Amino acid sequence: MAGHGGAGGATGAGAGCSLRTSPLRAAGRSPVRPQLRGGQRARHARLRRGQPLGVRRHRLGCATAPGPRRVDGRGRMGVRDAGAGRGDEPGRETAMGRGLRVAWLNDAATPVGGAERYVRETARELGGRGVTSLLFYDVNVSPDPHPVMREPFEGIFPIVDLARQLRELAPDVVYVHQLASLKAQRALLDSPAPVIRFFHDHRLFCLREHKYTTLGKEPCTKPVGAACYPCLGFVGRSEDWPGLKWASLGRLREEQALARSHHAFVVGSRYMADHVAAHGFPRERTHVVPLYAQAPLQSRVPVEREEDLLLFVGQLTTGKGLDVLFHALTRTTQPCRLAVVGRGRQEEELRAKVDVLGLSKRVAFLGPMAPEALSGQYRRAACVVFPSRAPETSGLVGIEALAHGTPVIASQVGGVGEWLTEGETGLGVPPNDPEALAEAIDRLMAAPGLRRTMEAHARRTYEERFVPERHVTRLLALLESVAGAGGRAA
Repeated sequence: MAGHGGAGGATGAGAGCSLRTSPLRAAGRSPVRPQLRGGQRARHARLRRGQPLGVRRHRLGCATAPGPRRVDGRGRMGVRDAGAGRGDEPGRETAMGRGLRVAWLNDAATPVGGAERYVRETARELGGRGVTSLLFYDVNVSPDPHPVMREPFEGIFPIVDLARQLRELAPDVVYVHQLASLKAQRALLDSPAPVIRFFHDHRLFCLREHKYTTLGKEPCTKPVGAACYPCLGFVGRSEDWPGLKWASLGRLREEQALARSHHAFVVGSRYMADHVAAHGFPRERTHVVPLYAQAPLQSRVPVEREEDLLLFVGQLTTGKGLDVLFHALTRTTQPCRLAVVGRGRQEEELRAKVDVLGLSKRVAFLGPMAPEALSGQYRRAACVVFPSRAPETSGLVGIEALAHGTPVIASQVGGVGEWLTEGETGLGVPPNDPEALAEAIDRLMAAPGLRRTMEAHARRTYEERFVPERHVTRLLALLESVAGAGGRAA
């Protein structure tokens, strides 16, 4: 999913059931000198006393306890609503989704990217159908869970002893998203509930994680392997000195092997289904569930199209191809200007490139935006430009554009072709080709009638294929099916 951004727990059961290990100790970090600052020290003191964040000292989750708690805004736990239990407990219903308990695993419990947005919004959608959701996160990634991530979950828990936590909270199915810890991945081998994994990106299928070449920055569709080393794929960017990190093919293969043991896999496009199959994941256990965009927010004031306005939404990183779009703008003949929404580590050099190319009067950097403001930008733009050089697993920005009835000019990479219909919802261009991109921009800017036709096609495509209800219905059917089958795949 696109990470443009809106702004950018342990339990026990039976005798001796209280988990006494802090998340920091479980992660191999000394609890004596924590790597925490300011107000986090008080929270860390609770961890040292065996009280992980958001969890009471007593036997939460035991047969004698009232069950998982809801986390309030201060990280405290409140009693769960009566009748939301499992098995033959009162309140368990047989209608689809009613009584189903899903454990969501994701490293971050803050709204940092597209995966977190998916987790939050989809848990909320499933909650409307009677599904109870629990979130497990890595305390080293998110020491302080964000309130917006708490809202759709009955309880949120730092990962401490994952296999034991899953036994004691007893979900019907485990739904894995971003999970970097090998310890946690290995613990899923002992999960008492079947496990499903959603592949949001190429992290398990590329040493560089981004699936475009180091030299030449060309899209890559090959399976990860020894050929990635001559491509310098093992060299990655790091925020720590000296600014580089070395990726291990052995570790990646272990993670893939662990993931293959899961009961089922979810991907957002046929492209991604083919890609995971090329890495040995069984097609019969891989389910294509196209992503969705929320319906456009109602505008408080009328918003009219600006006939010369192009819109880019996304992370300001090399893979998104914004530099290609800048070079295309120097070649366009039709009057046009560009609004850039998002942030990222290449922002400074992209701003400098705008100055060097003489585009400072035509390009505006707007930063990240809240949903309502972003919705206004989609409505205002004559066209969204999606110049990615990385093979997008789906391309959520394009789907959001369709929801607003906005045509898209997009690189033909990854899963883009599954929502972009040439000449109907937009125009496709080769990646890394500023000349072709400029021609497509000129064609659309010069043809307001064509844009009107595309706007109608875009809205219809969204309503027929990419509304939340379609995704949630298919996902819920899969969750119910897997929960009913039980066990773990061989």
